[in-house]
Amino acid sequence: MKIRMRNQIKLDEQMELIDQVYDVEWTKKGSNHYLVYQSEEQEKVVLKFNEDKLTMTRFSEPKTILHFIKNGQHLVSIPTPLGAQQFVTDTQHYHLDAENQALELHYDLKRGDDDQLFASYQMKIEWTEEKFEK
Repeated sequence: MKIRMRNQIKLDEQMELIDQVYDVEWTKKGSNHYLVYQSEEQEKVVLKFNEDKLTMTRFSEPKTILHFIKNGQHLVSIPTPLGAQQFVTDTQHYHLDAENQALELHYDLKRGDDDQLFASYQMKIEWTEEKFEK
């Protein structure tokens, strides 16, 4: 099985498009879907999601956990070379299409101390048995 993650990132006035494809394991337990893959840095990444929330865990050193809540905000701590930084994920759009194996979310990453916008993201996650066309 394959996962494709497309992420359009707006940082200041610059736009970047990231398109990544990895081998993935998919399981479903109750209402939660789980996608597990290895990043290009060889870190295990677990995506746990349902109709209302996505939790992304990167098993790096130190571990990073991001939460995205449908139409909501969540405080997150992101490790940086300067130490852990506090941010808020502010998710404006969140849509799970389980039948077509896709999850879309649009969110802003804001600084935790003053709510200042750091970057805006539009992410689409797809998982399939088929190969993805670039």
